[in-house]
Amino acid sequence: IAPRQSFAAWSQEVESTAAPWQLLELKAAREIRLHISDIRVKMLNELQARAASLNRLNTELARSNDELDSFAYVASHDLKEPLRGIHNYSVFLLEDYAELLDADGVGKLQTLVRLSQRMEALIDSLLLMSRIGRLDLDVAPTDLNKLVGEVLDLLHPRLEQTHTTVEVRGPLPTVLADATRLSEVFNNLISNALKYSNKPQPHLTIGEAPVGTAGVRGAANPAAYHVFYVQDNGIGIDPRHYESIFRIFRRLHAQDKFGGGTGVGLAIAKKMIEKHGGEIWVESVVGEGSTFYFSIPKAYPSV
Repeated sequence: IAPRQSFAAWSQEVESTAAPWQLLELKAAREIRLHISDIRVKMLNELQARAASLNRLNTELARSNDELDSFAYVASHDLKEPLRGIHNYSVFLLEDYAELLDADGVGKLQTLVRLSQRMEALIDSLLLMSRIGRLDLDVAPTDLNKLVGEVLDLLHPRLEQTHTTVEVRGPLPTVLADATRLSEVFNNLISNALKYSNKPQPHLTIGEAPVGTAGVRGAANPAAYHVFYVQDNGIGIDPRHYESIFRIFRRLHAQDKFGGGTGVGLAIAKKMIEKHGGEIWVESVVGEGSTFYFSIPKAYPSV
């Protein structure tokens, strides 16, 4: 310790002690506190406004769902009943008066029958699309060997008519799914493959993809999903249309080509698979064929 020199300023070092705030510092701190308080109030007001907006949107959504249900009722009864009458009377005319008509008249009646059938199929598809989001799935262990076999039995006349061979690479697993809805998915994919074929010997392959095959949703954990496929040797799909083909009413060809159709089948399949917590996608080579994949979670997600 050295003595303080004469006239030297006295000083002392201390720890854990702050210097008193100056007036300017106190003023700045108060302004910052007020600014933070204003920000908190604004954020609270914004959150309350967003909550009110969400409540309003939920109310509008519930009303829209009610209106959609009303539309479904009208479509299933008020529209289909007269349409069914048109179809039936056209068939009666063909059966009872065909010999009184010339070829042109018979052809027009046949066209009327065909158009009424297509219109009824379109209405049925629209009804199903409108209800998918509100369907309660009846999820249970489902043997895909049995399910695919039943779908192929149902489509046997078309398979025979088109000389299509089908290979099922099994055994297929048992999955947790709604059997009725999954049947519709396989039915739509197989029917789509039959429709868009230009080969003299169409061939379909149905099976389960190797573990690790997954779309965007299952990329992080592909082992958590079963992935199945329906492969054909048909006309193929340009990569530009991989996404758009799953949109409702999206057709890549004219109505009079490849047997027509409603343009709803793939959209329904997509909705059904997403309802199960999976996804659907396609890989294709133009002129060689397409492979439609879809995934199903091995453990059904609780919604």
